[in-house]
Amino acid sequence: MKLRTISPKFIICAAAGVVFSLAILAGYGFAQEAAKGKESPAASKDRDAQEEEITGWRIKDFKPYIQAMRDLQKLSKEYSENILKVAIDEYSTGLDVLEDMENEVNKLTAENKDKKNLNERWHWQEIDRKNQEARQIQKKKYDAKQKAVTYFTRAINHIDEIQFAEVRKDQKFINFQTRLYQVYVSCQYDLHNLKPCIPILERYVLINETTKKDVWAYKYLSSCYGFMETMMTKYQKKNEEQQMHYKQLKNRNMLMAVEMQYGVESPEYKHLQEVVETDEKRTERLNDFK
Repeated sequence: MKLRTISPKFIICAAAGVVFSLAILAGYGFAQEAAKGKESPAASKDRDAQEEEITGWRIKDFKPYIQAMRDLQKLSKEYSENILKVAIDEYSTGLDVLEDMENEVNKLTAENKDKKNLNERWHWQEIDRKNQEARQIQKKKYDAKQKAVTYFTRAINHIDEIQFAEVRKDQKFINFQTRLYQVYVSCQYDLHNLKPCIPILERYVLINETTKKDVWAYKYLSSCYGFMETMMTKYQKKNEEQQMHYKQLKNRNMLMAVEMQYGVESPEYKHLQEVVETDEKRTERLNDFK
């Protein structure tokens, strides 16, 4: 059998091809190393985390069954800041509702004032028209405040979820919480929903020294406690302990409000103090006969 001879030219070309391929591979490896060197720390961390996650556990979509473990995410700063943003959005929407209502009321009031009512011949017709206009304005206010309270309630529920101490102690959070509680109480009070105001007001005066000395908080509290006292007296006459409880809270907050506004030595405070003492003594005398 005759063997075919390989020409020197073919050997040279093959060797050159091998050298070229090795050079390409070496260049690719160098490029990879260079890319890794240029990779940002965050990208490198993400890549390492992805490599670590590729295990048999497949934990990317794991959701704890136990509520206590699910709630651990609420302790993070990121979660608290996101929840705060949602709460601020709800609060802002509620304020927009109130501002739109105020603009509508001002426009309607101006229109009613400039309107020429030439068909009114009798005084009772004028009175009836003014009463109707007042009812229309009152309805607009009521509907808007009822709608706004929904957003304020959501905002309060959201900030209650925030547990990260650094976020809760931040002055921006405290200022927001203060304004949110104030507008919630004022709207609920105007809607004659006095009972829901009590827990918010009790939390409001504990926020800081400024809210603790806010006279309006005690004015609202005394009215709300007085309302609860009346409800207990009217519908739960046998529950004398609760009646006395709300009476004492009403009187205490009423005196606090007058003290802050007029001072302890003022005639207003002394007069109210006499009213409170008479009220509580009268209640004690009534209980003695039961």
